[in-house]
This record gives sequence, C-alpha cells and structure tokens, in this order.
Amino acid sequence: MLLGGIPLVFLLWVTGGALGDRVRELNTGEDVTVTAVSGCVEEGPPMSGRFPYCETGWRFDDGRTGQGRIDGERVAEGDRIFAGDGFAYRSKTSRVLSLVVVALVGLVLFGMLIGLGVLYRRLRGK
Repeated sequence: MLLGGIPLVFLLWVTGGALGDRVRELNTGEDVTVTAVSGCVEEGPPMSGRFPYCETGWRFDDGRTGQGRIDGERVAEGDRIFAGDGFAYRSKTSRVLSLVVVALVGLVLFGMLIGLGVLYRRLRGK
C-alpha cells in the first residue's frame, strides 16, 4: 500500500518542476515584437501529436534579439508576443492558464498522496 505512493511522489516532483518552469518564464518574459517569420508548419493529421508552430525571430524593447519556435497560431512580422531568452508564446495569458492547470494538477496529486497516507494509517491501526 505504501509503495502506491511512490508514483504519486514522482508525479508531484515532476509537476513541481513544470510549475517552477512556468513561474520562471512568467517572471523573466516580456512583450516583444516579431521581426522575422522563417516558416510555419500547419497541424498534422488528428492524433499525430503534431501541432502548428512557427520559427520566428523577435526584438526586445531594449534592442536585444532572440529566436525560436512559437507553438499555436500563425504569427506575422510586427506582431507582439510574450517571450524571453529561449522561449516564446503567443501571449502571456496562455502561460498563466498553463500555470493554473499545472498548479491544479499538483494540488490533486498532493491530495491523493495525503489520502493514501490517511488510508494507510487507518488500515494499519486495525
């Protein structure tokens, strides 16, 4: 029974890492201007796991430049996106929503781990 909690602890650890990545990106990212779009790939057939993306370059307000891949909708030169060093997203809102979803998953996993612990204690006490 106690061994059943090990996968939950692992998933909680992975969720914590994903949560940390999203918080870091929200803290370090900023709105930037797309300067180049070198190609977009449309979505693949259903269930292929292939999502649309564009390879782009962008310019920060302080003059620095960056480049990378933006998943999701097409972008065009002059569009404003949310980006940082090594990452880019169509908007800051999508990152915030992703953060909320990961936090909720983490809470559910943590609740399951607590429930397993309580169940273990109750069964052990009998």
